[in-house]
Amino acid sequence: MVLLWLRNIGISFQGIPVLEDVDAFVSQGSRVGVIGPNGSGKSTLLKIITGCVKPTQGVVERAKTLRIGYVPPQEDVMFQGGPTLESGPAPQDEPTTLGRQAPQDVTTVGGGTVSPDRTPLDLIGPEHSGMLGRFGLSRRLWDQPVSALSGGERARLLLAVAIANTPELLVLDEPTNHMDIGAVEALETLIKGFPGTVLIASHDRYFLDSVCSEIWRVENRRVKAYKGNYSAYVEARRVEEASLAREYSKWRTSVDRLAVEVRARQQWYDKAHRDAGKNDYLRRRAKKHARQFKAKQKKLDKLLEDRPEKPPAVKPVTIKLQEGSYRTKTILRARDLSFRYETGTSPIIADATFAVSPGEKIALVGPNGCGKTTMIRLFAGELIPEAGGLWVNPNIQAGYLAQMLDHLDLSRSAADNVSLHTGRTIPEARRLLGYLGISKQAQIMPLGKLSAGQRTKVALACLTFAPFDLLLLDEPTNHLDVTAREAAEEALAAFPGAVIVATHDRFFIDKVCGSIWHLEKGKLHIYEGSYAEFRARVEAGKQRYCADEEDTGGTPAGPGLPGDRKAVELALRTKLAYIASRLGFVDDEAEKLRLESEYEETLAKLRRLERD
Repeated sequence: MVLLWLRNIGISFQGIPVLEDVDAFVSQGSRVGVIGPNGSGKSTLLKIITGCVKPTQGVVERAKTLRIGYVPPQEDVMFQGGPTLESGPAPQDEPTTLGRQAPQDVTTVGGGTVSPDRTPLDLIGPEHSGMLGRFGLSRRLWDQPVSALSGGERARLLLAVAIANTPELLVLDEPTNHMDIGAVEALETLIKGFPGTVLIASHDRYFLDSVCSEIWRVENRRVKAYKGNYSAYVEARRVEEASLAREYSKWRTSVDRLAVEVRARQQWYDKAHRDAGKNDYLRRRAKKHARQFKAKQKKLDKLLEDRPEKPPAVKPVTIKLQEGSYRTKTILRARDLSFRYETGTSPIIADATFAVSPGEKIALVGPNGCGKTTMIRLFAGELIPEAGGLWVNPNIQAGYLAQMLDHLDLSRSAADNVSLHTGRTIPEARRLLGYLGISKQAQIMPLGKLSAGQRTKVALACLTFAPFDLLLLDEPTNHLDVTAREAAEEALAAFPGAVIVATHDRFFIDKVCGSIWHLEKGKLHIYEGSYAEFRARVEAGKQRYCADEEDTGGTPAGPGLPGDRKAVELALRTKLAYIASRLGFVDDEAEKLRLESEYEETLAKLRRLERD
C-alpha cells in the first residue's frame, strides 16, 4: 500500500528553483533514507511531505487520516527563548486527488512558541511521560527547563514527542546529530522495531546501512530512488555511472565519426559540383555523393536528437594535509593521567596510561559528556592534568580543529579567515576553498552567514596549509555532507602523522582509524582494530557473559579483560534500549508484562556486573 505520493513536485525560493519535477512514493512499512549534498533540498522535501511547506507546483497525495510524526533538525528548534513544539493538524496545502488528502494528525516540532522554562513533561504531557524514560531521559530531567538539556537529551526529547501519538509515518531530519554512538544504536533498534513507516534525511552512512530499505538521492533539483540500504545504493550508483559513461562515450564517438564523415562528403560534393561544370557524368556523380552526404547528415541529426544522459560532472572535494618535518618515535604519552574540573566531583579521566606514535589513527568514543573533548583539550594544552603525567613532544606541530573554529572571525569572509590564519594570499585561499566545495559566492560572504558545515570546511582549510605531526579533531564530520566526509576520510587515511579524533561517525572510524579508545565513567579502555572489530568484541563479550552466567548460576566466572567487561556492559545497555523501544509500541498486556520482566532481569544483570 502506498501511503504518500509526490507527483511533479516543484518549489522555488525567491525565484531560485530548489526542486523540480519530483515524482516519488512511500510504501507502507518502508524505511527510506534521504541523502544528498548540503543545500540540495532534502529538508525542503521533508517539509513538503509533512505539509509544513506548500510546493509551488505539483500534488502531494496522502492516505486518509495519515498520522505523521515529524522531527526537524535540532538547529531549527529554538530551545533558548522559545522551543517550538506543537501537535495538531498540518497546514492544508493543494487539493489532492484519488481519495487522498492532507494529513489530519501531524505531530511536529517547529512552528509554535514555548517559553524557556517549559519542561519535557510539559511538552509531552503526563499521559505520555513513560515515553521520556523509554528514550533515555531520566526522571531528574523531566522537570528541568528544556533550555538546560544537552544536545543529545534534546534530540531524544524531540523523538519522544514525535512518537508519543503513535504516528503511521515518522519523518526525521538529521536525527543522529548530537547523539553519541550508544544513542544512535538505540535509535536504530527503535526504528527496526517501529511498526510504521520511516523517512530519514541523514549523512550517517553506518546508520543508513543499518535501518534503510530504500535510498532517495536529492541532487540537481531531482529525486531518484534506489532499492536497498546505503551500501547497495553506492554499488548501484557506481554501476549506473559506469553504464552512463560507457553509453555517453559510445554516442560521443559515433557523433564525432559521423561529423567528420559528413564534413568530408560536404567538401567533396562542393568541389565536385564546381568542377563538373556541364559534364553530365561528373554532375551525376556529384548528385550521388550529395544523396549520401544528406543521408549521413540525417543520421547525425538523429543521433544528436537522441542524446543519452551525460554522466554528472561532480566537482570533487579535495583535502590535502601536509606532513610535519620532525621525526620521532613518540608523539605523546601519559601515565596514570587523571583530571576533574572541581575538587570533590567524580574524575572525568582516572588513571589513564597510553602512548601515541607517528602514523597512529585513534578514534576516541564514548557517551556524550564522558570527557572526550576534555581529553582532546588536555592534549592541546588547554587544560592541565590533576594527577599523573602527560607528555606531549615539544618538537612536534599539532593542529586542533575545535580551536581553529573558535578562532575564526565570523564578521570576515571565509577567504579572509583562511588568509589570516595561514599567511596565504586571497587567491590561494579561494582556490583551496573551491577544492573543498565552497562556492565563489560563499567564499566572500561573512563567515557568520555560512552554514555549520561550511564553517567546518573553512577550519579544515586552515589546517591544510601548515605541516602538522599531530591532528586533534573534535567531531570533524558534524554538519558535513557525504562528499566532504569522504574527502576528509581519504585525506586523513593518507596523512602520515598521528590523528586523534573524537567522533560518533562509525563509518568514518572504519575507514580511517586503526584503534579505538573507549572512555566512560572516567575509565579509558583501548581496543586495536576498527569499529566493526570493536562491535564484534562486544557481541563476543555478550555471548561469553551469558555462557558464564548459565554455568555459575548468574555471576560471570571471572572478571576477564577490562575491555571484555566494558563490552558486556555495552551489550546489556543496548538490550535495555531495545526492550524500552518495544514497550512503546506494544498493546498486548501479556506481551508488555513479558517485556517488563525481561527489562528487570537485564537491569539486574547490569547492576550485578557494575557491583562486581
